Amino acid sequence: MRYMQIVLERIWKDIRSFRIAILALIIYNVIARSVFHAFCPQLILTGFPCAGCGMTRAVFYILTGRFARGMELNPTAPLWIMFLCWFFGNRYLRGVHPKSAKLCLGIVCAVTLAVYGYRMLHYFPGEPPMVYYRNNILRSLLK
Repeated sequence: MRYMQIVLERIWKDIRSFRIAILALIIYNVIARSVFHAFCPQLILTGFPCAGCGMTRAVFYILTGRFARGMELNPTAPLWIMFLCWFFGNRYLRGVHPKSAKLCLGIVCAVTLAVYGYRMLHYFPGEPPMVYYRNNILRSLLK
């Protein structure tokens, strides 16, 4: 019981520390989705998908057993799932901050960007999320 209390205290400490950022993200989400029907700032501004486009849906599909569909949406989702499980396990369950966290994050980001480049060259525009979003701000400004 005491262990769970320690874990919850660690989590709540981070939530309190990042409460302004969390609130800003919630407000941005509500505004962006109600005005643009999208969340991704790059998509909203330029119309082009970002390296993380489709990530939330991909993670959801993978975690609910639809691995193939998740991989179609964003093939780097399993790397992010593994990294986040490792990171949160260390941060909250073990209470340690591994020195290798930044290196691991950098590797996952680099792989994500490489896969994004490949997908943009070979699959854009195509199936969601690799599509052009016509309701973007840049297009509206250039009209």
